[in-house]
Amino acid sequence: MAIAVMPRVEEELQPAVKQQEVLLHACDLNVYYGQQHAVQEVSLTVNKHEVLALIGPSGCGKSTFLRTMNRMNDGIEGARVTGQILYEGLNVLGENIHVTALRKEIGMVFQKPYPFPKSIYENLVHGLRHHQVKKSEWDETIEDALTKAALWDEVKDRLHESALALSGGQQQRLCIARALVLKPRVLLLDEPASALDPIATAKIEALMLELKKEHTVVVVTHNMQQAARVSDRTAFFYQGKLIEVGNTKQMFHQPGEKQTADYIAGRFG
Repeated sequence: MAIAVMPRVEEELQPAVKQQEVLLHACDLNVYYGQQHAVQEVSLTVNKHEVLALIGPSGCGKSTFLRTMNRMNDGIEGARVTGQILYEGLNVLGENIHVTALRKEIGMVFQKPYPFPKSIYENLVHGLRHHQVKKSEWDETIEDALTKAALWDEVKDRLHESALALSGGQQQRLCIARALVLKPRVLLLDEPASALDPIATAKIEALMLELKKEHTVVVVTHNMQQAARVSDRTAFFYQGKLIEVGNTKQMFHQPGEKQTADYIAGRFG
């Protein structure tokens, strides 16, 4: 199993989730920032090779939930978490989890692209060097990641030029490639196209659909049309709670909850 890269202790082992297609399973998850209860008793599964969209108004807990899956909240003062997130049966919130190894398995790309002020090549080599990937494998791994990120043809003759010279859309795809060089099983995307123009947004959306063939994608988006276009399932968050989750087409055409229907129709949020 891929999670063998993370240290395991007997008390951390949990019963495997029965459905074979489930890769991640949040169970009664609560996240607090000091006294603020940002995520409240959320239970949600993430299936293998799907795009799961998280929607809801600003401040509803969806980005907090996303970051909790690879423990990006660990460094926030006052943040604490209860409940479990099972990754193929292993509680990734356990104290003895190797967080660096976890983030190799569950990568993340943020709303605003942050390429390092180095060459395109050095941006991609950074993670390979950190995880001690053999140097003989670097070039092939980098080409594969850039190809998956639909960027190889645009930069293959510019690899040693500054990444900061790329357009905003190219920078975002570079950040996706930077995550992909580590071959994660899950890719977390926090509003990856919110700052991009329509052409660049279309490329990111096409990329998500392609990536799910080999990866699992969880994306936070405020764009209802985007969620409808790219996701297999959609989860609606409101005031820290998971209100509804289901097949995207069904949720957008016949949601089960009035709050979901009102949000999708633009009556609040």
